[in-house]
Amino acid sequence: MMTPSEREQVKADLQAYVANNGLSIHDLAARMKAAGRKVDAKVLHRFLDRGLLVDDAVLTVYRGFVDHPG
Repeated sequence: MMTPSEREQVKADLQAYVANNGLSIHDLAARMKAAGRKVDAKVLHRFLDRGLLVDDAVLTVYRGFVDHPG
């Protein structure tokens, strides 16, 4: 189970990735899918833009992408 600080770190890392690459949430989701990860753009948007909680399995996918995007 991820701690609140780990969750915030994943969010911060994803937001930095989006900012550094000039992406929209849909572009980010497409990149994640292209890298072989199962991602729902709506859930990603809710997590990043609206601050809603997502389960640890989804966060693990996000963390994996942040750590190894390609």
